[in-house]
Amino acid sequence: MRSAMLFEVVGVSSQPADSPEQPHSRLSVTNRADATNHGERPSRGQILSTPLTEKDGVSLRQDVYDYGAVHGDRPLPWRESVHEWRQYIEDNRDTDAIFKNTETGEYHAGGDPHRFAPEYGDKQYAKLKDTERGLSHDYGKRLHTAMLTCTGSWCPDGEPLPPVDHLQELDSSYDAVRRALNRQLEGKRWEYLAILEPHKSGYFHIHIAVFVDGVVTRDTFAPVIEAHVRNCDIAGRDAHDTDSDDIISVRHAGADRSADLEDRDDDADGALDELAIYLAEYLGTYGDDPLQQPDHVQMANAVLWATGKQRWRPSNGAQQYMAAEQPDDDEEESHWELIGIRSGTEYYPCENADGGVDRFVTSSLDPPAD
Repeated sequence: MRSAMLFEVVGVSSQPADSPEQPHSRLSVTNRADATNHGERPSRGQILSTPLTEKDGVSLRQDVYDYGAVHGDRPLPWRESVHEWRQYIEDNRDTDAIFKNTETGEYHAGGDPHRFAPEYGDKQYAKLKDTERGLSHDYGKRLHTAMLTCTGSWCPDGEPLPPVDHLQELDSSYDAVRRALNRQLEGKRWEYLAILEPHKSGYFHIHIAVFVDGVVTRDTFAPVIEAHVRNCDIAGRDAHDTDSDDIISVRHAGADRSADLEDRDDDADGALDELAIYLAEYLGTYGDDPLQQPDHVQMANAVLWATGKQRWRPSNGAQQYMAAEQPDDDEEESHWELIGIRSGTEYYPCENADGGVDRFVTSSLDPPAD
């Protein structure tokens, strides 16, 4: 049975999409992600009525193809795309991947059929723990972290942007931001993890967790935020106050872990005793049933699903830390092959088990001449 929450997700709400939020206790959780001075905001219903994209040349899942469109290959509105995402989750509830060991002939059912399952969050958290262990070991007491927040207005002209277009524009500064990080941290060892997090509107903003071997300050990262503002057309300066802890949050994470935690005053020294937990809060890896998650999370997940966009992007070094705990000998694992999918009592063999998804590319037809 679908949850009652679906009514709010796909219905037309008369409430503003973003109401004032209560302050959070966790570090550096921004409440300013969509800060603008536009006054009255579009309603949730207006937001959900926007198409996923108005641009041509965008690759999307076939599931969100609008078969009723008469002017080209167009996607569904956001509302219907959430419907399709929810149906996808429902259809995959009792789904298992079936593997066969080509050496022994034995079979195994398991694995997450999709990345929105709660079990997937456990795997992501394990990767974060590997990163924490690796960074703590290599950087020791010198480990400092910074959380940077890059945002973009989702209604710059008073009308809601299509969510895919907003995400593409938000991401347009990414190369410039990385170049700025390279300049500011030259001579230091450092890694990063870029994280997409939805705001209450359903639109994304970006957190960039930076891990540095050595002391850094807020001033170190101010030019990085400036690079985002200069290179993202929807990034307003009023929403990127570099003096705000919501935009740049620096912590010393390399404190002595042998100390009695009950005697520590973390608020005084800014130390983080569980770096993985700190990051997991942003990633939302403590997953519940995806269909029971808040409306704005479901809206955002539908965008990730439709585009194939990943929620996080680690640096090469961070990726290596995440894989550090993998078995050294993968010889046995290499014999396992995906051969099919089991859904309920039905079995579907995989002739092409590369995980491919049917997609289409948006395009427009010129209207007929008068």
